[in-house]
Amino acid sequence: MLERSISFAPTDQISTDETLNQKPGTLAKIKYRGVVHYLSSDINTKRADIILIICAFVSGLVDGVSFTAWGSFASMQTGNSVFIALGVSGQPRYPAYLWAKSLISVATFIISNIFFSRFIRFLGAKRRITNIICFLIQTLALLIASLLVEIDIISPRAEDPRAPIEWMQVLPISLLAFQAAGQIVASRTLEYDEIPTVVLTTLLCDLLIDPNLLARRNAKRNRRVACFVTLILGAMTAGGLFKLTNMSSGLWLGFALKAVITISWVAWEGAQNVKGDGDVVEGCV
Repeated sequence: MLERSISFAPTDQISTDETLNQKPGTLAKIKYRGVVHYLSSDINTKRADIILIICAFVSGLVDGVSFTAWGSFASMQTGNSVFIALGVSGQPRYPAYLWAKSLISVATFIISNIFFSRFIRFLGAKRRITNIICFLIQTLALLIASLLVEIDIISPRAEDPRAPIEWMQVLPISLLAFQAAGQIVASRTLEYDEIPTVVLTTLLCDLLIDPNLLARRNAKRNRRVACFVTLILGAMTAGGLFKLTNMSSGLWLGFALKAVITISWVAWEGAQNVKGDGDVVEGCV
C-alpha cells in the first residue's frame, strides 16, 4: 500500500517553499520584478520644489564659474544672446571671439532642451527611473567639467581677456550648458513652472505682478523668492571659492549637489503613498 503524506499547512506556504526549491532562480526573478516595478513607478512631486531650488543654487555656482573664468554663461542664455548680437559689430573687442563661445553655449542649451524633453516624454515624466537617469546625466556632465579643470586640461585660472582664445574652453562650457537645460526641463515636467532654476528675469516679473504677493500663504511666491535667493547665493559662493582656491572648487560643489539629488530620487516617496486627492497640497516651501 502506498503511503501519502498529507499537510494541513496553507497552500501558499507549501507552494512558496516548493517553488523556490524547484526553481532556484524564482526568488531572484521576484526581486528583479520588484525593483523594476519600483523604478518604473511614479514619484510624488509634492516636495520636488526643494530639488529645483537646490538646482537654482547650482545654476548660480555654474554661471559664477563660467562667467568669471571664460566670460560666457552656461545657464542664463539671455546674456549669451546679447554677446552673440554684439559680436556682429565686433564688440566687445576683448576678449576676442566671446561671441563664438556664447554661440556654442546657446546651441548646446537648445540641443539639450530637445534631448531632455523628448527623453523624458519617452520614459514618462514622473517615473522614478526617468528622474534618476536625467539627473545622473547632469551629474556626469558636471563631473567631466570638474575633471577637465582639475587635471589642467582647462586652465584653473581665469583667462586673460587680451590673450588668444583657448578653444578647449568650449568643452566645459558645453557640458555646463547641457546640464543646465536638464534643470529647466525638469521644472516643467515636475510641474513647477514658477521655478525655472536658470533665469531670474521672468521669475522676478511673475513674483512682482502676483496679486497675492503679500498674502500670508502663497506657495508659488515663496518658491520664487527661494529660487531667486539661492541662485544669487550660488553665484556668491562660486566667486568666494574662486578667490580662495580656483574654479574647480565651485564645479565640484555643483557636482556633489547634483549627485545628492540623483541619489535622493532613488528613495523619493512614491505617488502610490499619497492617500487621495484631498491629501495632496502644494509644495512645502
